[in-house]
Amino acid sequence: MSFASKRPGGRILPVTRLTPQVNPQEQFAKLAAAIEEIYNHNASKLLFEELYRIGYGLVLSKNGALAYDGVKGVLEAHLRRCVRQDILGHADAAQAAPTPTSSDALLSSVRVLWSEHVTAMLIIKDILMYVDRVYVENAHVLPVYEMGMCVFRDQVLLAPQRRLSADVAKAVLGQIAAERRGAEVGRGVLRGVVDMLVELQDTSQLGTVYEAALEPQLLLETRTHYEGVAGARLTDHGAAAYARAAQDDIDAEMGRADAYLTPSTGASLRRVLLDELISKRANEILTTPGAGLVQLLDQRDAGALRVLFGLYSPLPAALEVLHSGIHSHILELGKLSAESLAPLSVGPNPEGAGCTEAAQPVPPVLSVAAKTAVALRWVQDVLALYDVYDGLLREAFGESQDMRKAIHDAFIQIINANSRAAELLSLFIDESLRSGLKRKGEQEAEHLLERSVLMFRFLQNKDAFEHYYKSHLAKRLLFGRSLSDDAEQSLVSKLKVECGSQFTLKLEGMFKDMQLSADLAQGFKDAGVASELGFEMNVSVLTPTFWPALAPPMPDETKRDMRSVRPPAGPLRHAVELFSDTYLERHSGRRLEWQYNMGSADIKVQFGGRTHELNVSTYQMFILMLFADTEEDAPLTAAAIQERTRIPWEVLVRQLQSLACAKYKILAKAPASRTISPTDTFVFNSEFTSPQYRVRIPAVAARSSVEGEKEKAASLASIGKERQYLIEAALVRIMKARKQVMHEQLVSEAVSQLAGRFLPTPKMVKDAVGRLIDREYLQRSPDDPRLYVYLA
Repeated sequence: MSFASKRPGGRILPVTRLTPQVNPQEQFAKLAAAIEEIYNHNASKLLFEELYRIGYGLVLSKNGALAYDGVKGVLEAHLRRCVRQDILGHADAAQAAPTPTSSDALLSSVRVLWSEHVTAMLIIKDILMYVDRVYVENAHVLPVYEMGMCVFRDQVLLAPQRRLSADVAKAVLGQIAAERRGAEVGRGVLRGVVDMLVELQDTSQLGTVYEAALEPQLLLETRTHYEGVAGARLTDHGAAAYARAAQDDIDAEMGRADAYLTPSTGASLRRVLLDELISKRANEILTTPGAGLVQLLDQRDAGALRVLFGLYSPLPAALEVLHSGIHSHILELGKLSAESLAPLSVGPNPEGAGCTEAAQPVPPVLSVAAKTAVALRWVQDVLALYDVYDGLLREAFGESQDMRKAIHDAFIQIINANSRAAELLSLFIDESLRSGLKRKGEQEAEHLLERSVLMFRFLQNKDAFEHYYKSHLAKRLLFGRSLSDDAEQSLVSKLKVECGSQFTLKLEGMFKDMQLSADLAQGFKDAGVASELGFEMNVSVLTPTFWPALAPPMPDETKRDMRSVRPPAGPLRHAVELFSDTYLERHSGRRLEWQYNMGSADIKVQFGGRTHELNVSTYQMFILMLFADTEEDAPLTAAAIQERTRIPWEVLVRQLQSLACAKYKILAKAPASRTISPTDTFVFNSEFTSPQYRVRIPAVAARSSVEGEKEKAASLASIGKERQYLIEAALVRIMKARKQVMHEQLVSEAVSQLAGRFLPTPKMVKDAVGRLIDREYLQRSPDDPRLYVYLA
């Protein structure tokens, strides 16, 4: 290979750049002159590429400090000159005579200078882009734009010779005060000035100039202003007017904050206004004489209450005052409603008893029907009152759960303060399912049932309700008094949801018995057995553990005597025996016990030339059938009637009084008095007349009514006995699971388990523990008498 053609040398050297020698001061002078032109709005005449090269050249020639510090000096000189020429005069005028006009002039001049400075700095930043990129990074100084902002802050707002920040803040506050008085202000100017204060960092670098110079003073003056407003307004405004005015003030301040203040200031202003207008006067507002919370609730002013609730909601302490006020007013209304129940506890005055001058007036003595009407009215009033506050909860209180709890707690107190609440609620449901739903649509009926279940939910003694409801349901089912089987089943389903299947076990058993009885009657009829009787007979076969005893309270001896009652000889007795034989043939191993006190009958009776259909109890039918078997006008004594029917004397007296001494006198009695003695005689009253063809004789099957004192005492005794069983069962369950439990824990767990049905007292639990110890279900530990040990 030949090397003759190779070029000498090992590498190619770069061409030496020849740059003319320039004077840095002259270059910077051009830059300074350009900045003045920018401030004079002549930027369009400048050659930006040339200016960029100047900054570039100064940095390359190690004169970056000259460019950076020199530009800073030019900016400072320009801003000092502008402050002297354009701003100080307006500042002095605003200080001497602070008016909206002078304040607007000051703020406008500052805003114009700021706007021009920002525009200029954006251009200067672009010209000195290379300075920012190289010199600023190496020298660890602020970027050009940020340096320009600091210069504006230091030379305009925080200049040592005149700190205009205070004048600007005072002018802004003056404009806000003027706007609160209704004056028109330049919101655009205020927005620009506030943006300037927000963008500029305070010298402490812990916040902005806005946060240091304006916001604290604004919040302080706002607090002072509305403190005076609230004090003056309370003297001539009711709660509704005060709340609406307060809401208007808050809306105005929030609109002001949105227009030219910051979001954080808006939140702070809201807190200040709520504190001054609401929190410090929460109770005064609600208790304004004649125009406070009570009047708003009574007038059902949902709009005013909505505004009031919106103002109180962000303030926990104030909201608690509102909750307490509503709770207390509901209790007062409940107390007024409960006063109507006073006649229920009043019986006939003892003979010879009178009222002394110092005695309190005694409520009037009412009939049983009137007492029942009073009882039903109380339940209706409570449910109507709940409907009112449930509507306010939706319309005024936004379905607030805390408000719902306050309302519910009040109704729980109202309902459980009435010792008869369980009985009255059951009576109300009974009346509704008998006739109250007749004129109501499907939705109204469903609403009534839901409200009844809600009232049941508020009851603490649910076991007492169960006691009364079983009795009322039994009468409706046995005597065919219910308007709708679907409504009956729906109510039981709702109760099951509330308390579980154990609570409704007996109720569902009652429905099942009625269905099985209907099937049995149909089978009895299909077999041709019923055709032998000559009349229709429907027998309900009831499971004893499901059904309550419908007979009124009576001695145990009387109850035993009722088992020996028998129908009069003839078709009735034959029908009973025929049904018993047929049933027991089909169901071996069972025993039938006839409960004649729980039955009723429809019989046609001829009175002279008139015929009436009488609806009577089974006992009354037995008595009337005796007169059908005797000669016309043949009398029977009360003793003879008892001998032939074996009806217990106490029960027989009530039946004879219904037939001979009440409104419809089917029998004529001698002597004519309401008292019944064994020697009194009775004859069939053929002269009986009535405008109705069908006549109902009130007796055991009468409409349910409020209990008298005797019946109430018997019900309480029955409920108390059932509670003993429930407490003992709960204690055994706990001890069986734990084996050993301290007394306090055992009481607590027992109360917790039984709270769904009733609230046992510690004494009730302690007595139950004593009975279980006596029966050797558990014993006290020999080491600690407070410790119970389960005996397996």
